[in-house]
Amino acid sequence: MNAETFVLIVGGGPVGLAAAIELAWRHVPAMLVDDKLDTTQHPKCNNTNARSMEHFRRLGIAGELRSEGLPPHVARASAYVTRFCGHEFGRLPRPYSDWPTPEIPNNVSQIVLERVLRRHAETRAGRIHFGRRLNAFSVQRDHVAAEVEDVRSGAIRKIEARFLLGIDGASSTVRRALGFDMIGEDGTTRRAFMGGTMLSLFIRSPGLIAASRRPPTNMTWIINPDMRGMFYSQDGRETWVVHYQVPPGADWREVDGKSVIAAMIGADVAFEIISGGPWTGGLALVAEQYQAGRVFLAGDAAHLFTPLGGLGMNTGIGDVMNLCWKISAVHQGWAGPRLLQSYEIERRPMGVRNSELGVRCTRVMDGWVVPANFEENTPHAAAARLAFGARIMEADRPQYLTVGIQLGERYENSPIICPDGTPSPPDSWESYTPLDRPGARAPHFWVAPEGAVYDAFGKGFTLLDFGAKTDAQALATAAGSRGVPLRVLPLDRPEKLYRSKLVLVRPDLHIAWHGDAAADPLAIIDRVRGA
Repeated sequence: MNAETFVLIVGGGPVGLAAAIELAWRHVPAMLVDDKLDTTQHPKCNNTNARSMEHFRRLGIAGELRSEGLPPHVARASAYVTRFCGHEFGRLPRPYSDWPTPEIPNNVSQIVLERVLRRHAETRAGRIHFGRRLNAFSVQRDHVAAEVEDVRSGAIRKIEARFLLGIDGASSTVRRALGFDMIGEDGTTRRAFMGGTMLSLFIRSPGLIAASRRPPTNMTWIINPDMRGMFYSQDGRETWVVHYQVPPGADWREVDGKSVIAAMIGADVAFEIISGGPWTGGLALVAEQYQAGRVFLAGDAAHLFTPLGGLGMNTGIGDVMNLCWKISAVHQGWAGPRLLQSYEIERRPMGVRNSELGVRCTRVMDGWVVPANFEENTPHAAAARLAFGARIMEADRPQYLTVGIQLGERYENSPIICPDGTPSPPDSWESYTPLDRPGARAPHFWVAPEGAVYDAFGKGFTLLDFGAKTDAQALATAAGSRGVPLRVLPLDRPEKLYRSKLVLVRPDLHIAWHGDAAADPLAIIDRVRGA
C-alpha cells in the first residue's frame, strides 16, 4: 500500500519526535518511521537544556516534562567521590537560578522524555510508526520516494513525501545513502575518561542512596587509582545509568559488569543490571553536509558529540526547530527559494561549535592525576582529597557553566537575516550577555509574573513594537502582501535589552532584523523569507 505525506521523518528518538510535534503544531502533514519497536529503554541523554526547554514551552509541553524530571530533593550538582559509598571530596552545584531564560535546564531521563514526546507526537501528528525500517529512497523531481519495511511482518510500503528528514542516529541510513562523510575527532585518541570504548550500564539499587550516607546529586563522579566512572540518577530513588571506560586493549564483551559496578560502589549494596552496551567516547564529528535537495540531516545523523556538557540531543532539537518552520513556510506557500538553503548555512556551524565542548572537557580530565594513598582513612589522605577536589572542580566547571553555549547561538552569516553592520562580539560559552543582534536569540524578559514575552509570540514572525506604530504597520502590510504570518506586539521597551524600536523575531525565536524605522519594508520581508 502506498502513502503520501509532506514530510517523512526517519528516526523516533527525542529529536525525531520533537520534529513531529513541531510540524504538527504548524499543521504540516508528517509521518515518522523508526525500526525500533518502542522508544528507548536504556537511557543516554539525561539533560534537556534551557534552549530546548524554551522550544518545548512554545509547544506547550515544558511543564509536563519538568514534572517528569528528577524530584527536587536531588541536588542539581556533581559530587566527586572515591567510590559511590566512599569519600566525597567535592560538590559542584549548577548555577541555573540566575540564567536569563523562562526555562532553566531540566534533568529528565531519556526513557521518560521519549515516552512523553511519543505520546504528544501520536496525539498531535497521528502517523507515528515504530517497527518500520527505511530500506531505500530516491529523490524525484518533486518528491522523495521511500521504501519502508514492517520489521515484524516484512511487508513493504511505498511512501512519497515532499521532504525527507534523516534523524536516524549515529549509523544513519539516510546519511550513508547521501554519501556524506563525518569530519572531526573519531574517538581513537586515548583519554583518561570519555575516550575510546565506553560501557554504559543501567542499574537498579534501592538501597544505594542510604548506603552512601550522602545527600543525593543528579551526577556522581567516581575517581580513584583503579578506575574512573560516572553515575547519573534517573529517578532520584533507585535507578542510575553508569558509564565506565573499558581498559585499553580489552574487549567490552569480556568486561564483568557486576564486578565493575560493585567496585564503583565500594560497599556491599545489592543492585541489578537492567541493560547495558558499548559506545564510543571522545567524538567530535560533524557531517560534511546537512542537506541535499529535499533530504535533510539532523541530530546524531548530522553530528556526534562526547556527551560531556550535554549538547548532543539538545543541538539536534535546535536543528529541527530551525528546519521545521522553514518547511512549514514551503507548505504554506510563502517561502522564498533561499529559505530551505539556509538550514545548513545556519546549523552546521552550530554543530561544529557545540562538538568542541565535550572533547575540550576530556582533555581537561586527562590532567587529573590521583594522589597516592587517595582512599586511606587518614588526615593526610583527607587533606590530599580536598586539595585534589578543589583543583578538579575548578577545571571541570566549564562543563556546567554553559549558559553562553546554550543561549548564545547566533546565525552570523545567514542569508535570511538583515545584518546591522556592527562587529560580531565574542562567542563566550561560560557566560551570556543578551544581544538584540540579528541572528541571535531574542532576549527574554517577563511581561507578567508568570508570562514570558515568548508566550505572546505568534507561530510565524513576531514584530516587537517598542514605539514605532507607523513603521510596524508598514512591515505588517508588507508581510501580508507576501503571505507571511506576522504578529505585531506593542510593548514597553525593557531597559538595556533592546536598542531599537522595532525587532522582527523569527518563528524559532531568533532575531531577523531590527531598527527604529523600516525604510523598505518589502525588502526586509523578502530577505527574511528567503526571497
